[in-house]
This record gives sequence, C-alpha cells and structure tokens, in this order.
Amino acid sequence: MKKIFLSIAIALTLGSMANAQSTIVGSTGVNVVKTESSTPKQWILRAGANFAGLSGDDAEGLDKKIGYDVAISFQKPLSDFGMFWGMELGLGTRGFSFDEGDYGWDHLANNVRFSPFTFGYAYQINETMKVDAHLGAWVSYDLWGGGELKEDGEGYDYDLGDMEGYEELDAGLTLGVGFWYGRYNIDFSWQRGFMEPLEDVKVCTNNLMLRVGVAF
Repeated sequence: MKKIFLSIAIALTLGSMANAQSTIVGSTGVNVVKTESSTPKQWILRAGANFAGLSGDDAEGLDKKIGYDVAISFQKPLSDFGMFWGMELGLGTRGFSFDEGDYGWDHLANNVRFSPFTFGYAYQINETMKVDAHLGAWVSYDLWGGGELKEDGEGYDYDLGDMEGYEELDAGLTLGVGFWYGRYNIDFSWQRGFMEPLEDVKVCTNNLMLRVGVAF
C-alpha cells in the first residue's frame, strides 16, 4: 500500500512540475509578442523646398525653378540592424527656366506623387541622433500649373492645359540622406525622372529637395 501511495505522490509531483514549466514557457511567449509589437510603423510629415529642373541631351541652358514639396510617409523596421521600408504620398513641383535676354521660359507644374516603396538603412549615433540613407521609386502626375514665355522681350502667360505635346505623367527614383534628432528630421533628396515631359526634347526631371520633418 505504501508503494502505491508513493507512486501516486511521485506522479502528482511530476505533473505539477510539468504544469509549472508550461506556464513559464507560455509567459515567455507572451513577453516575446510584446517585444515584437513595440516597434510599430512610424509616420512622418515633411515639407520644404524643391529645386526643380531638367537634365538630358537638350538641357543646356536650362536653370532650376524653386518649388515646394509636402509629403506624408511611414517607415517600418525590417530588422534590428537599422533596415526599414516605407511608402510616401505627397504634392510637389516639376519645372525649369531659362533667360536669354529677349527670350525666356519659366515653367512650373504642381503634381501629386506616390512612392509605393522606399528602402533604407538608419545608423543610430546615440539615443537621440541617427542618420539614414534611402532609395525609392515614385510616380507623379502634373495636375495644374503653367508659366510664362518671353519672345522679343514680350511675355505671354499660359496654363498647363494650353501646352501641346506635354507629358503630365512621370516616374523615377529618389535617393536621399537624412539626419534625425529625436523625432525631428532634416532630409536631402535627389529625384531623377525617366519620362520626357516635352515632345521631341530629350530632357527628364532632375530635382533637388531640402525638407524638414517630424515623426509621430
């Protein structure tokens, strides 16, 4: 009889140890989930100047035109080593200018731009400061704008819809670097378009952007 009671006691003890071990594992699993959810996507609002221009075989003599860029984006970490990806939606400008005395042309179009993906790497300097480098693709469409043509010293204003042979759609790449102090950001980016806006003229978008941003 003593052997039977001893066997039952041993079985109960082993069962309690197994339950305790299971509880510990389950608790550890919950902690892991909490750790993973502590790095959500980060939303960023940026605004600044866009030095809009064109480059290409026929871009000689063309100067940049100062415009603007406003965008909202998000970044999502890809790893614990600083890699991230994101998307961006914004309003910006595309344009150019030249002036040869009695002849000139100032053009500035306002567009909506969407970047379906951006990949980058952020290096943490300390708890407050970090720098990042990023590369992304974008597509844009000119919605409104226009400019002024000058011929024989006389200027003529026009709207975007008055232009014949003008391509409103554009697409290209953005390459940039940024500096972060806490949740505040200074970003310097270069945009290169692949589509020619002017018919029979070999030029493409070449923009430089300087923007400040805040993350939330």
